[in-house]
Amino acid sequence: MSHLLFVNHTRQLHGSEQVLLHVLRAARADGHRITVVLPSHVPSGGLDQEVEPLADRILYLPYRPVGISLLRSLLVLLYNIYAWRRAVRYIRREGVEAVYSNTSVTVLGLWAARSTHLPHSWHYHEPVDAHFGWHPSLALPYRHGMSYAANRPVFISQRQLREWAEALSFPLGGEVIYNPVRTLEPVAPVPHEGLVVGFLGCFEPRKNLPILLRAVEALRHEGHDIRLLLCGAQSDAEILALRAMTGLDESLLTIERHTNRVESFFSRIDVFVLPSLSETMPLVVTEALQSGVPVVMTTESGLGEILTEGRDLLTFRPDNLAELLQQLRKCLDSDFRRQLAESGRLRLIEADYTARFYRAIQLHFQSSTRHD
Repeated sequence: MSHLLFVNHTRQLHGSEQVLLHVLRAARADGHRITVVLPSHVPSGGLDQEVEPLADRILYLPYRPVGISLLRSLLVLLYNIYAWRRAVRYIRREGVEAVYSNTSVTVLGLWAARSTHLPHSWHYHEPVDAHFGWHPSLALPYRHGMSYAANRPVFISQRQLREWAEALSFPLGGEVIYNPVRTLEPVAPVPHEGLVVGFLGCFEPRKNLPILLRAVEALRHEGHDIRLLLCGAQSDAEILALRAMTGLDESLLTIERHTNRVESFFSRIDVFVLPSLSETMPLVVTEALQSGVPVVMTTESGLGEILTEGRDLLTFRPDNLAELLQQLRKCLDSDFRRQLAESGRLRLIEADYTARFYRAIQLHFQSSTRHD
Protein backbone atom coordinates (compact mmCIF):
# COMPACT_ATOMS: atom_id res chain seq x y z
CA MET A 1 0.00 0.00 0.00
CA SER A 2 0.95 3.68 -0.08
CA HIS A 3 3.24 5.62 2.24
CA LEU A 4 1.29 8.51 3.82
CA LEU A 5 2.78 11.50 5.66
CA PHE A 6 0.59 13.06 8.40
CA VAL A 7 1.37 16.53 9.82
CA ASN A 8 -0.08 18.02 13.02
CA HIS A 9 0.63 21.43 14.55
CA THR A 10 0.77 20.41 18.23
CA ARG A 11 1.58 17.52 20.54
CA GLN A 12 -1.40 18.14 22.79
CA LEU A 13 -4.41 15.84 22.75
CA HIS A 14 -7.45 17.98 21.95
CA GLY A 15 -10.55 17.41 19.82
CA SER A 16 -8.87 17.66 16.41
CA GLU A 17 -6.12 15.30 17.57
CA GLN A 18 -8.76 12.77 18.64
CA VAL A 19 -10.04 12.90 15.06
CA LEU A 20 -6.49 12.53 13.76
CA LEU A 21 -6.12 9.30 15.75
CA HIS A 22 -9.23 7.95 14.03
CA VAL A 23 -7.76 8.96 10.65
CA LEU A 24 -4.57 7.08 11.47
CA ARG A 25 -6.54 3.98 12.49
CA ALA A 26 -8.47 4.09 9.21
CA ALA A 27 -5.21 4.36 7.25
CA ARG A 28 -3.62 1.56 9.31
CA ALA A 29 -6.65 -0.69 8.69
CA ASP A 30 -6.10 -0.23 4.94
CA GLY A 31 -2.46 -1.27 5.28
CA HIS A 32 -0.83 2.09 4.51
CA ARG A 33 2.65 2.88 5.74
CA ILE A 34 2.39 5.84 8.13
CA THR A 35 4.79 8.63 9.11
CA VAL A 36 3.53 11.29 11.53
CA VAL A 37 5.27 14.67 11.71
CA LEU A 38 5.11 16.55 15.02
CA PRO A 39 6.71 19.85 16.15
CA SER A 40 9.95 19.33 18.07
CA HIS A 41 9.96 22.63 19.99
CA VAL A 42 6.92 21.95 22.21
CA PRO A 43 6.54 19.42 25.05
CA SER A 44 4.36 16.37 24.61
CA GLY A 45 0.84 16.60 25.92
CA GLY A 46 -0.07 12.98 25.33
CA LEU A 47 -0.39 12.83 21.54
CA ASP A 48 2.99 11.15 21.01
CA GLN A 49 2.02 8.18 23.18
CA GLU A 50 -1.28 7.73 21.33
CA VAL A 51 0.35 8.01 17.90
CA GLU A 52 3.25 5.64 18.56
CA PRO A 53 1.38 2.32 18.14
CA LEU A 54 -0.34 3.60 14.98
CA ALA A 55 2.67 4.98 13.10
CA ASP A 56 5.69 3.35 11.50
CA ARG A 57 7.68 6.45 12.39
CA ILE A 58 7.27 9.77 14.20
CA LEU A 59 9.36 12.52 12.62
CA TYR A 60 10.06 15.56 14.83
CA LEU A 61 10.71 18.84 12.98
CA PRO A 62 10.97 22.49 14.12
CA TYR A 63 7.88 24.26 12.75
CA ARG A 64 4.97 26.38 13.93
CA PRO A 65 1.32 26.93 12.93
CA VAL A 66 0.08 30.02 11.13
CA GLY A 67 -2.84 32.24 12.07
CA ILE A 68 -4.03 35.45 13.73
CA SER A 69 -2.39 37.82 11.21
CA LEU A 70 -0.66 37.91 7.85
CA LEU A 71 2.56 39.20 9.44
CA ARG A 72 2.70 36.31 11.91
CA SER A 73 2.00 33.84 9.12
CA LEU A 74 4.82 35.23 6.98
CA LEU A 75 7.23 35.03 9.91
CA VAL A 76 6.11 31.45 10.54
CA LEU A 77 6.81 30.52 6.92
CA LEU A 78 10.35 31.85 7.28
CA TYR A 79 10.79 29.94 10.53
CA ASN A 80 9.52 26.75 8.88
CA ILE A 81 12.03 26.75 6.00
CA TYR A 82 14.40 24.30 7.69
CA ALA A 83 11.57 21.92 8.57
CA TRP A 84 10.21 22.19 5.01
CA ARG A 85 13.58 21.23 3.50
CA ARG A 86 13.87 18.21 5.80
CA ALA A 87 10.30 17.16 5.04
CA VAL A 88 10.91 17.37 1.29
CA ARG A 89 14.08 15.27 1.57
CA TYR A 90 12.23 12.70 3.65
CA ILE A 91 9.34 12.54 1.17
CA ARG A 92 11.68 11.90 -1.75
CA ARG A 93 13.93 9.47 0.08
CA GLU A 94 11.16 7.38 1.64
CA GLY A 95 8.74 7.34 -1.30
CA VAL A 96 5.85 9.19 0.34
CA GLU A 97 2.85 9.21 -2.01
CA ALA A 98 0.40 11.57 -0.27
CA VAL A 99 0.42 14.17 2.52
CA TYR A 100 -2.31 14.86 5.10
CA SER A 101 -2.43 18.05 7.22
CA ASN A 102 -4.57 18.15 10.36
CA THR A 103 -6.26 21.53 11.11
CA SER A 104 -6.29 24.70 9.03
CA VAL A 105 -3.32 26.25 10.89
CA THR A 106 -1.00 23.44 9.73
CA VAL A 107 0.74 24.60 6.54
CA LEU A 108 4.02 22.65 6.53
CA GLY A 109 2.34 19.66 4.88
CA LEU A 110 0.83 21.72 2.07
CA TRP A 111 4.14 23.43 1.43
CA ALA A 112 5.96 20.09 1.23
CA ALA A 113 3.26 18.51 -0.94
CA ARG A 114 3.36 21.37 -3.46
CA SER A 115 7.14 21.18 -3.65
CA THR A 116 7.02 17.45 -4.45
CA HIS A 117 3.81 17.52 -6.57
CA LEU A 118 2.00 15.11 -4.25
CA PRO A 119 -1.72 14.86 -3.42
CA HIS A 120 -2.50 16.84 -0.28
CA SER A 121 -5.44 16.41 2.13
CA TRP A 122 -6.18 19.42 4.34
CA HIS A 123 -8.56 18.54 7.21
CA TYR A 124 -10.19 21.73 8.47
CA HIS A 125 -11.49 21.67 12.06
CA GLU A 126 -11.56 25.35 13.00
CA PRO A 127 -14.25 27.97 12.38
CA VAL A 128 -13.28 30.92 10.21
CA ASP A 129 -14.18 33.98 12.25
CA ALA A 130 -12.69 36.64 14.48
CA HIS A 131 -13.55 34.64 17.60
CA PHE A 132 -11.12 31.94 16.57
CA GLY A 133 -8.41 34.44 15.65
CA TRP A 134 -9.05 34.70 11.93
CA HIS A 135 -8.06 37.97 10.27
CA PRO A 136 -9.19 39.05 6.74
CA SER A 137 -5.54 39.52 5.70
CA LEU A 138 -5.18 35.72 5.80
CA ALA A 139 -7.62 35.20 2.93
CA LEU A 140 -4.96 35.68 0.24
CA PRO A 141 -2.48 33.01 1.45
CA TYR A 142 -5.33 30.58 2.15
CA ARG A 143 -6.74 31.09 -1.35
CA HIS A 144 -3.25 30.43 -2.68
CA GLY A 145 -3.11 27.17 -0.72
CA MET A 146 -6.56 26.09 -1.86
CA SER A 147 -5.64 26.77 -5.49
CA TYR A 148 -3.13 23.88 -5.52
CA ALA A 149 -4.68 21.47 -8.01
CA ALA A 150 -3.82 18.37 -5.95
CA ASN A 151 -5.18 19.83 -2.70
CA ARG A 152 -8.26 18.07 -1.32
CA PRO A 153 -9.80 19.91 1.65
CA VAL A 154 -11.94 18.02 4.15
CA PHE A 155 -14.53 19.88 6.24
CA ILE A 156 -16.51 18.55 9.18
CA SER A 157 -19.86 20.19 8.44
CA GLN A 158 -21.68 21.79 5.53
CA ARG A 159 -21.90 25.00 7.54
CA GLN A 160 -18.13 25.10 8.03
CA LEU A 161 -17.46 24.53 4.32
CA ARG A 162 -19.90 27.30 3.39
CA GLU A 163 -18.38 29.78 5.87
CA TRP A 164 -14.82 29.11 4.68
CA ALA A 165 -15.90 29.58 1.06
CA GLU A 166 -17.57 32.89 1.96
CA ALA A 167 -14.55 34.11 3.95
CA LEU A 168 -12.11 33.26 1.14
CA SER A 169 -14.44 34.35 -1.71
CA PHE A 170 -13.20 31.22 -3.38
CA PRO A 171 -15.13 28.15 -4.66
CA LEU A 172 -14.13 25.21 -2.50
CA GLY A 173 -14.49 21.72 -3.91
CA GLY A 174 -13.85 19.99 -0.60
CA GLU A 175 -15.85 17.12 0.85
CA VAL A 176 -17.70 17.02 4.17
CA ILE A 177 -16.91 14.13 6.50
CA TYR A 178 -18.68 14.32 9.86
CA ASN A 179 -16.53 13.56 12.87
CA PRO A 180 -16.57 10.11 14.44
CA VAL A 181 -18.49 9.69 17.67
CA ARG A 182 -16.47 8.33 20.54
CA THR A 183 -17.97 5.14 21.96
CA LEU A 184 -18.96 5.73 25.58
CA GLU A 185 -21.43 3.95 27.79
CA PRO A 186 -23.93 5.94 29.89
CA VAL A 187 -22.26 6.70 33.20
CA ALA A 188 -23.65 5.96 36.68
CA PRO A 189 -24.24 9.36 38.27
CA VAL A 190 -22.45 10.26 41.49
CA PRO A 191 -25.14 11.07 44.08
CA HIS A 192 -25.46 14.78 44.84
CA GLU A 193 -28.04 17.39 45.71
CA GLY A 194 -29.35 20.11 43.43
CA LEU A 195 -28.53 20.65 39.76
CA VAL A 196 -24.87 20.50 38.69
CA VAL A 197 -24.11 22.26 35.40
CA GLY A 198 -20.83 21.29 33.73
CA PHE A 199 -18.42 22.65 31.13
CA LEU A 200 -15.43 20.75 29.73
CA GLY A 201 -12.89 22.50 27.50
CA CYS A 202 -10.21 25.17 27.42
CA PHE A 203 -10.90 28.44 29.20
CA GLU A 204 -10.20 30.73 26.25
CA PRO A 205 -12.37 33.82 25.48
CA ARG A 206 -14.02 32.09 22.51
CA LYS A 207 -15.66 29.63 24.90
CA ASN A 208 -17.77 32.48 26.31
CA LEU A 209 -17.73 31.29 29.93
CA PRO A 210 -18.90 34.61 31.48
CA ILE A 211 -22.45 34.09 30.19
CA LEU A 212 -22.54 30.67 31.84
CA LEU A 213 -21.36 32.14 35.15
CA ARG A 214 -24.03 34.84 34.96
CA ALA A 215 -26.73 32.27 34.20
CA VAL A 216 -25.83 30.13 37.21
CA GLU A 217 -25.75 33.19 39.48
CA ALA A 218 -29.16 34.30 38.19
CA LEU A 219 -30.71 30.89 38.85
CA ARG A 220 -29.25 30.87 42.36
CA HIS A 221 -30.87 34.25 42.99
CA GLU A 222 -34.19 32.73 41.85
CA GLY A 223 -33.81 30.22 44.67
CA HIS A 224 -32.70 27.17 42.68
CA ASP A 225 -30.11 24.80 44.15
CA ILE A 226 -27.57 24.91 41.31
CA ARG A 227 -23.79 24.61 41.09
CA LEU A 228 -21.21 24.86 38.30
CA LEU A 229 -18.32 22.50 37.51
CA LEU A 230 -15.68 23.82 35.09
CA CYS A 231 -13.07 21.34 33.87
CA GLY A 232 -10.23 22.30 31.56
CA ALA A 233 -7.69 24.46 33.40
CA GLN A 234 -4.12 23.99 32.20
CA SER A 235 -2.50 24.84 35.54
CA ASP A 236 -3.21 25.56 39.18
CA ALA A 237 -2.37 29.21 38.48
CA GLU A 238 -5.17 29.36 35.91
CA ILE A 239 -7.59 27.94 38.49
CA LEU A 240 -6.61 30.61 41.03
CA ALA A 241 -6.86 33.38 38.43
CA LEU A 242 -10.32 32.31 37.28
CA ARG A 243 -11.60 31.96 40.84
CA ALA A 244 -10.29 35.43 41.69
CA MET A 245 -11.92 36.86 38.56
CA THR A 246 -15.34 35.35 39.30
CA GLY A 247 -15.33 35.96 43.03
CA LEU A 248 -17.51 32.88 43.51
CA ASP A 249 -16.89 30.51 46.42
CA GLU A 250 -16.52 26.75 46.16
CA SER A 251 -20.13 26.13 47.18
CA LEU A 252 -21.19 27.54 43.81
CA LEU A 253 -18.17 26.98 41.55
CA THR A 254 -15.72 24.08 41.26
CA ILE A 255 -12.77 24.42 38.88
CA GLU A 256 -10.62 21.46 37.86
CA ARG A 257 -7.66 20.82 35.59
CA HIS A 258 -8.10 19.32 32.13
CA THR A 259 -8.63 15.57 31.97
CA ASN A 260 -9.10 12.99 29.24
CA ARG A 261 -11.08 10.83 31.68
CA VAL A 262 -14.40 12.30 30.62
CA GLU A 263 -16.42 9.52 32.25
CA SER A 264 -15.57 10.84 35.72
CA PHE A 265 -16.54 14.37 34.71
CA PHE A 266 -19.88 13.41 33.16
CA SER A 267 -20.82 11.23 36.15
CA ARG A 268 -20.81 14.34 38.37
CA ILE A 269 -22.98 16.69 36.29
CA ASP A 270 -26.67 16.81 35.37
CA VAL A 271 -26.45 18.95 32.25
CA PHE A 272 -23.57 19.94 29.97
CA VAL A 273 -23.42 23.51 28.62
CA LEU A 274 -21.22 24.70 25.74
CA PRO A 275 -21.71 28.49 25.41
CA SER A 276 -19.01 29.11 22.75
CA LEU A 277 -19.12 32.11 20.44
CA SER A 278 -18.29 29.71 17.60
CA GLU A 279 -17.79 25.97 17.18
CA THR A 280 -17.60 23.58 14.24
CA MET A 281 -18.48 20.00 15.29
CA PRO A 282 -17.51 19.79 19.00
CA LEU A 283 -16.72 16.22 20.03
CA VAL A 284 -17.42 16.98 23.69
CA VAL A 285 -21.13 17.40 22.92
CA THR A 286 -21.39 13.94 21.38
CA GLU A 287 -19.38 12.55 24.32
CA ALA A 288 -21.87 14.08 26.75
CA LEU A 289 -24.83 12.57 24.92
CA GLN A 290 -23.10 9.18 24.71
CA SER A 291 -22.62 9.39 28.48
CA GLY A 292 -26.32 10.02 29.02
CA VAL A 293 -25.96 13.72 29.89
CA PRO A 294 -28.29 16.30 28.25
CA VAL A 295 -26.74 19.20 26.35
CA VAL A 296 -27.43 22.92 26.12
CA MET A 297 -25.18 24.56 23.55
CA THR A 298 -24.57 27.51 21.27
CA THR A 299 -26.43 27.88 17.99
CA GLU A 300 -23.08 28.74 16.33
CA SER A 301 -22.16 25.17 15.39
CA GLY A 302 -22.57 22.59 12.66
CA LEU A 303 -24.18 20.07 15.03
CA GLY A 304 -27.62 21.20 13.88
CA GLU A 305 -26.97 19.15 10.74
CA ILE A 306 -27.03 15.88 12.69
CA LEU A 307 -29.01 16.66 15.87
CA THR A 308 -32.46 18.25 16.22
CA GLU A 309 -33.00 21.24 18.53
CA GLY A 310 -35.62 20.58 21.18
CA ARG A 311 -35.52 16.83 20.68
CA ASP A 312 -31.84 15.82 20.91
CA LEU A 313 -30.41 18.92 22.62
CA LEU A 314 -31.24 22.53 23.49
CA THR A 315 -29.63 25.60 21.91
CA PHE A 316 -29.31 29.32 22.59
CA ARG A 317 -27.69 32.28 20.91
CA PRO A 318 -24.31 32.86 22.63
CA ASP A 319 -25.05 36.53 23.29
CA ASN A 320 -28.51 35.94 24.76
CA LEU A 321 -28.56 35.33 28.51
CA ALA A 322 -32.36 35.11 28.60
CA GLU A 323 -32.36 32.19 26.13
CA LEU A 324 -29.73 30.33 28.16
CA LEU A 325 -31.73 30.84 31.35
CA GLN A 326 -34.88 29.58 29.63
CA GLN A 327 -33.14 26.38 28.50
CA LEU A 328 -31.53 25.75 31.90
CA ARG A 329 -34.91 26.17 33.64
CA LYS A 330 -36.24 23.34 31.45
CA CYS A 331 -33.36 21.18 32.68
CA LEU A 332 -34.42 21.58 36.30
CA ASP A 333 -36.93 18.80 35.52
CA SER A 334 -35.10 15.45 35.89
CA ASP A 335 -37.58 13.58 33.65
CA PHE A 336 -37.06 16.15 30.88
CA ARG A 337 -33.29 15.81 31.21
CA ARG A 338 -33.44 12.03 30.87
CA GLN A 339 -35.70 12.21 27.81
CA LEU A 340 -33.51 14.82 26.10
CA ALA A 341 -30.28 12.93 26.71
CA GLU A 342 -31.72 9.58 25.61
CA SER A 343 -33.05 11.03 22.37
CA GLY A 344 -29.66 12.53 21.50
CA ARG A 345 -27.80 9.35 22.44
CA LEU A 346 -30.05 7.12 20.33
CA ARG A 347 -29.76 9.50 17.38
CA LEU A 348 -25.96 9.18 17.44
CA ILE A 349 -26.12 5.40 17.76
CA GLU A 350 -28.58 5.02 14.87
CA ALA A 351 -26.57 7.28 12.55
CA ASP A 352 -23.30 5.39 13.32
CA TYR A 353 -21.06 8.32 12.43
CA THR A 354 -17.88 6.47 13.37
CA ALA A 355 -18.44 3.74 10.77
CA ARG A 356 -19.35 6.41 8.20
CA PHE A 357 -16.19 8.34 9.05
CA TYR A 358 -13.92 5.32 8.58
CA ARG A 359 -15.46 4.45 5.21
CA ALA A 360 -15.22 8.05 3.99
CA ILE A 361 -11.59 8.49 5.10
CA GLN A 362 -10.51 5.19 3.54
CA LEU A 363 -12.18 6.13 0.24
CA HIS A 364 -10.53 9.55 0.47
CA PHE A 365 -7.03 8.07 0.75
CA GLN A 366 -7.70 5.41 -1.87
CA SER A 367 -8.65 8.07 -4.42
CA SER A 368 -5.75 10.31 -3.36
CA THR A 369 -3.12 7.61 -3.87
CA ARG A 370 -4.62 5.83 -6.91
CA HIS A 371 -2.10 5.50 -9.71
CA ASP A 372 -3.07 5.94 -13.33
